[in-house]
Amino acid sequence: MTAGVSAHAAGPLGPDGSPITTSDYRIDLSRGVVLAGTRVLGLAGAYVAIAEGVDGNSANPVAPAMRSPNSYDHFDYDLGFGLTFPSAVSGTDLFNSGDRTSLSASQKDALFVDLAANLQFGRWGTGVSLHYTTFEVAEPGGQSLGLAARFGGVRLQVARSWFDGQFLLGLGSRGTGLVIRNENPEPGEPAELFNIEGASAELGALYRPNDAPFRVGVAARSAVVTNQLSSEVPANADGDRIISRNGTDLYLPNEVTLPWDIDVGLAVQLGPRPLNPRWVDPDRALARLDRYLAWKAAERRRRMNADLASATPARAAALEAERTSDEALDEVHRDRAARAVRAELRRRARVMERFYVLVSSSLAVTGPVRNSVGIESFIERRVERSGRKATYTPRLGIESEVVPRWLRLRAGTYGEPTRFESQGARARLHGTLGFDQKLFPWTVFGIFDDDTEWKLSAALDGARHYLGWGVSVGIWR
Repeated sequence: MTAGVSAHAAGPLGPDGSPITTSDYRIDLSRGVVLAGTRVLGLAGAYVAIAEGVDGNSANPVAPAMRSPNSYDHFDYDLGFGLTFPSAVSGTDLFNSGDRTSLSASQKDALFVDLAANLQFGRWGTGVSLHYTTFEVAEPGGQSLGLAARFGGVRLQVARSWFDGQFLLGLGSRGTGLVIRNENPEPGEPAELFNIEGASAELGALYRPNDAPFRVGVAARSAVVTNQLSSEVPANADGDRIISRNGTDLYLPNEVTLPWDIDVGLAVQLGPRPLNPRWVDPDRALARLDRYLAWKAAERRRRMNADLASATPARAAALEAERTSDEALDEVHRDRAARAVRAELRRRARVMERFYVLVSSSLAVTGPVRNSVGIESFIERRVERSGRKATYTPRLGIESEVVPRWLRLRAGTYGEPTRFESQGARARLHGTLGFDQKLFPWTVFGIFDDDTEWKLSAALDGARHYLGWGVSVGIWR
């Protein structure tokens, strides 16, 4: 039997530690620990004022339009992928609830997945990011109920830079939701039992004056309150939606919420390497040549039309051949000029000073969520109230290329507040470490440029009852 009606009456949540016996509650999806790319993790999440690459999508909506000195083309792209398995949460207090999480005993199929992609067209950029988390719903002893809870989040962003790239503005939409799936449906039973989702807006801005050693960034996001419900589990007379398995009741929530948040940050770079070099759009650099070639083509057409009025068939054929030849020469001229511009931009990036010390800081404020429990509380079906008050997260990170062209090191710290009020729940201090090590050049069978060099990156995040880590491979910049 997949769904059933319990004898419990609907009503408010009971005291902390008691079973959840009502659907009249929310799930607070806010995350206190940094779950991001290795650079963001190594910098303790202090990334809102840096906002570079796909790692910056979750920190600041301007990230899709942020150009690096190594971006040599009018069109560019960036891709990212992250994967975390249950071993990373085993025996830890992942949610900072004050207790070591007990999820690991039955979470053989638990998974955290992050995907992101950015496309850039001149001063414009667009990005999409996906976060996906799945947990198994089990009995307290670890026996599976055959149910999987999947929490997802999607971001769609568009951004642009103005004033020669010195001011960036980004807009986006972030969505979230909860899906309950029947992992072993009987004949005639649906695989998806419950799906609730919603979306909200986000706004980001960043000021990066050209050739100045600092950046200021801010990101603000409104709360996501789910309001689109699809359910194969009908509400009973009391308004509760209940899935019953093996004598165990799972009360589904009325809402899933991502609270509002605001993140403000400052990044300062010391040393000879510039933090904010001017980015040159190759298409704009070639704009004068393009106008000249267009004028030449118009003049050719004008002269040819005048000559064709009195030309013999043989003369007309010769004029057409001459026009075709001149157009081909113009294309060769344009291609040669484009290669020269790109080569000059690459040369400028190569000769740029390497040593720097980047210091980045931020303060994030996360709003309250009324009548809510945490993810762990929902999975374990016991009340553990979350998010009654707004929380504050200060972050500080430092990064330096200690061995020019070979090795970057980074470190950071952040204070993670607790969203819970239970005994033992309190704020904790994190320390983070990370590095980028250049490996070797490789074109990946001709897909990338000849001078493409690869790197190995790793990061570590440690706190009381918590240890997180990440490893990635990417292009050395």
